[in-house]
Amino acid sequence: MLTTRALPPRESRRSIAVETETIFPVPEDRRHGNARSLCMVWIGANQNIMAILTGMIYARICHLSLGWSMIAILAGNFLGGIFMALHAAQGPHLGIPQMQQTRGQFGARGGLLVVGLVIFMYTGFTATLLAIGREQAQSAFGPAAGQSTVYISAFIICGLCVLGHGIIERFVSGFTYIAAFSFIVLALIYAFGPSGRPALPLWQMPDLHDFVAALSIGVLWQIAYAPYVSDYTRYLPRQTGEKTAFYACLAGSVLGTAFPTVIGAYIGSTGFPGTIYDAVGRISPALPVALFLILIISTLTSCTMQIYCAALSSLTFVHTFRPDWEPSHRARGVAAALLLAASVAITVSLSGSALEIINNFIELLLAVLSPWTAINLVDYYLVRHGEYDIHSLFRADGGIYGLVNWRAMICYLAGIVVQIPFLANALYTGLIAQHLGGVDISWIIGILVPGVLYLALSHGVKMKSNVSPD
Repeated sequence: MLTTRALPPRESRRSIAVETETIFPVPEDRRHGNARSLCMVWIGANQNIMAILTGMIYARICHLSLGWSMIAILAGNFLGGIFMALHAAQGPHLGIPQMQQTRGQFGARGGLLVVGLVIFMYTGFTATLLAIGREQAQSAFGPAAGQSTVYISAFIICGLCVLGHGIIERFVSGFTYIAAFSFIVLALIYAFGPSGRPALPLWQMPDLHDFVAALSIGVLWQIAYAPYVSDYTRYLPRQTGEKTAFYACLAGSVLGTAFPTVIGAYIGSTGFPGTIYDAVGRISPALPVALFLILIISTLTSCTMQIYCAALSSLTFVHTFRPDWEPSHRARGVAAALLLAASVAITVSLSGSALEIINNFIELLLAVLSPWTAINLVDYYLVRHGEYDIHSLFRADGGIYGLVNWRAMICYLAGIVVQIPFLANALYTGLIAQHLGGVDISWIIGILVPGVLYLALSHGVKMKSNVSPD
C-alpha cells in the first residue's frame, strides 16, 4: 500500500527548501508550474557548452556546410523532439518518474535491465560533461586547473541534487537568459573577427553518409532526455494536460538546442585555428574568464539534471528489492553523491578529444535508447492509452504487470540485435551499412522494429488497468 509522508506547506516551494518527493506520485497539492515555466526549463537545459561542441561536430566531423548543418540540426532535433515530448506528456498524467513507470511495460524485475542501463548511461554522460568542463578549464587557465574544476563542479552538483527539483528548476530557468546572451556575443565575436568566414560555401551539397550521421545527432540528443523528461513534467498540475506538456517540451527543447548548436556549427565552420578563449581574448583579457564561468555553469546545469534523475532511477532499482522501503530525500542525496563519485572517477581516467568522446557516446546511446522509447510510447499511447495502475508499479510482485513482461523484453533485445547490421561507426560497420555506403540508419530500425513487434504481440492481450489491488 502506498503511503504519503507529511509534506511541508505549499508556500515552501518559493523558498530554498529540500524537496521531499522521490519516486512516489507527486500529490496534486504539491504540483505547480505551467507551459511557459516548462518551456523555459528545457530551453535552459540545452544552453550549454556541450551543445556548442556538438554543433562543431557537424562541420568538423560530419563535414557539412553551415546551411546544411542548420537543416540537419533543426530536422534532427525536431524529429527526436517529438519522441522526447511524447514521453514528457506522461508526467502530468501519472505523476511518477519515468523509470518507475517503465515497470508497467517490462514488469517489476524486467524493468531492472532498462533502469540499470539508464543509470549507467547518465553516469557516463555526466563523466563526459565533467571531462568537457576540465578541458575548458585547461584551455582557459592551463593544465593545472583541470582536475580541481572537476572536484569543485561535483561538490556544487551534489548540493543542487540534495536540494532537489525546485532549486534545480529555478537554477536552470534563471541561467537561460545569461547563457543565451553570452552565446550571442560569442557568435558575434566570431562573425566579425578576422577568421569568421565559413570555410565551405553555405549550401555545398553534403555526402549522404555525413548528412544522415548529422541528422542522427539531433535525433539522439532529444531521445537521450526520454528516460527522465517526465521526472520534471510530473510536477505540473494534472489539469495541464498531455498536449500542453507535449508542445511546451517540444518547443523548449528543440529551440533551446538549435540555438547554441547552430552557433557551434558556425564556429566549427570557420578557419580560426585557436580555441574559443583565444577568440574572445582578442577583445579583452577579461572575456576568457567570463566565458569560462558561463560555460562551466552550463556544464553544472546539465550534470545536475543527469545525476538527479539517475539518483531517482537508482532508488527505483533498490526499491524493487525492498518494496516496503520509502526512500526519503536523504536517500536521494546519498544516491546522487555515489553516482557523482563514480562519474568523477571515470572523468579522472578519461582522455582524448572531447569531440570524439561526445561522438562515440552518442553512437552508444542510439543502440540502447531507441528500442526502449518505441516500446514505452507504443504501450502508453496505443496499448494502454495512458491508463496504469499506480499501486502495481510499486509492488514487489509487479501487481497486474508481473515480475517480467517477456513480450517487452523480447522486443527490446530484438530492437538492439536488429540494429547490428545497420550500425556504422568507428568501432564497427555492419554488413547492410557497408552496402549503403557507410550510412548509419540503425536508430530508425531500432525504433520501428521493436515498436511494431510490441504492438503486434500485444494485440488481443487483455491489458488490465485502473485496478487498485488490496
